[in-house]
Amino acid sequence: MVDSPKSFAQSVSSIAVVIPIKAFEQAKDRLSSVLSTDQRKLLARTTALGVIESVRPASLFVVCDNLEVSQWATSHGATVVHQSKPGLNSAVQAGISATQSFERVMIVHSDLPLPRRLRDLFDTTVTNNTVSIVPDRHHDGTNVLIIPSGAQFECHYGAKSFTAHVAEATKLGLPLQIIEDDELALDIDTPDDLAVLPAQWLQQHNITLY
Repeated sequence: MVDSPKSFAQSVSSIAVVIPIKAFEQAKDRLSSVLSTDQRKLLARTTALGVIESVRPASLFVVCDNLEVSQWATSHGATVVHQSKPGLNSAVQAGISATQSFERVMIVHSDLPLPRRLRDLFDTTVTNNTVSIVPDRHHDGTNVLIIPSGAQFECHYGAKSFTAHVAEATKLGLPLQIIEDDELALDIDTPDDLAVLPAQWLQQHNITLY
């Protein structure tokens, strides 16, 4: 079933998208064996922009502690949330705190190279108190997490975050939806992740391996 333009607009207006982004020059250290510093920075910018473009016209909140990222995010129409404490969970919590006027919050990583189906997650048929999770391809990490605003959901990013987020939803007694999506399950952390990408993706974005 395809949402009508009206229902899609209502769904988009009820959800905020939180994207934590670390300094571009510090991103993707685990790719240093196959990508130069400049190429890793280009990769980080490219995937982050792809995620932003894929969730428009939703309200965007980029969480960062870096001036370059802040200026970049503002230039692409995002609201910047300044991270005061280190760590991904602290960044996500700052983003959630800034989006309390919305019914739902989507937390999405900035390193998804194939993000086009993110818009499909703006689903008007999902109840507002449902927790939706897109796990990574190893079923270890959490690439996309959608939670009800104000649910006091505690995020557990890091190793085995997928299992931890399932447990958190269960603890709070919230309905849970696991979304298996081969494209959204791919995030770029290691050379093995890059190897899964179609070769033309790297060529298209002018990213060259050693």
